[in-house]
Amino acid sequence: MERRQFLMSTGAAIATQLLAGHAMLGREATADVTGRTFHVLGVPLRSGSSVPGNENDALAYRDVHLLRRLQTSGCKAVDDGDVPIPSYLPHHSIPPIRSWPGPRIVWDCISERITPSLQQPGQVPLMIGCDCSVVVGTTQALLRASSREIHVLYVDGDFDDSPPDARRSQSAAACAVWLLTNNSPFWAGPALRPPQVSVIGWTNASRSGQAGINSVSLADIRRSKPREVAQQVLQSVPASASLVVHFDIDVLQSREMPAAYFPHTEGMTLGEVSELLGVLLNDPRIRIIEISEYAALRDSEQISVGKLVDVLCEALKR
Repeated sequence: MERRQFLMSTGAAIATQLLAGHAMLGREATADVTGRTFHVLGVPLRSGSSVPGNENDALAYRDVHLLRRLQTSGCKAVDDGDVPIPSYLPHHSIPPIRSWPGPRIVWDCISERITPSLQQPGQVPLMIGCDCSVVVGTTQALLRASSREIHVLYVDGDFDDSPPDARRSQSAAACAVWLLTNNSPFWAGPALRPPQVSVIGWTNASRSGQAGINSVSLADIRRSKPREVAQQVLQSVPASASLVVHFDIDVLQSREMPAAYFPHTEGMTLGEVSELLGVLLNDPRIRIIEISEYAALRDSEQISVGKLVDVLCEALKR
């Protein structure tokens, strides 16, 4: 009798734990977008850039009242300040990755800072003032915080998949997609499978030729409507996945966004980007949003950053 009671009580305990676990996963998977809280975080990263002066670009977003405008748009949002980053990071042009190990140090700082938020349902880090390489740190954090499959929606004018090359110095940003999808000593990993990354809006094609990455060029977007492209991308991702949305502002044409770090003559219009993000950012699977490659030094009157905030608030409007 004692043995039978023991087995019954143990089985009940295990069943309770399993049900609780399934309930937690269910809450994570079906989080309502209206219940999200955005945690605005600046990333004062200079290490990945070619020239100094872009390490405090998050300030411009705050100058044009990003937080207040998000709240006015019906979003729950808090300003969590900047990710603490050491002031002694290297700045050099030694191959293969410029200013190494500075980018890796920053990725680890980002990961440590946002992991606690990612462990709570409905909490969405919103990274500003960063370069493209931060996607490695944010993905690393989500891999640690979630048991779900991670997918990165990489909206960018470039493919950013250049392999590290010992013969030349490249920014970590130029290698970001390659780093995400290849096992290497440059980050903790594990690497994502190529189909877990979708590069959207590019005009400069892949440098690595790696097969399997989902690719949607500017020409592809122009053949369809941005809304339809966004819907197709989201439909291709498993329903149980957790998503990172990376938005490099150089996906916009330079005529409309001259403050991009690397302006592109050819690119999407503000209207097209607003339509695209309006679908992507309202998916309940979104766990991280990052806006990269804004150069405050090219926007002294803060006109461009004001437009970026307009696009973001319109996309997230409730």
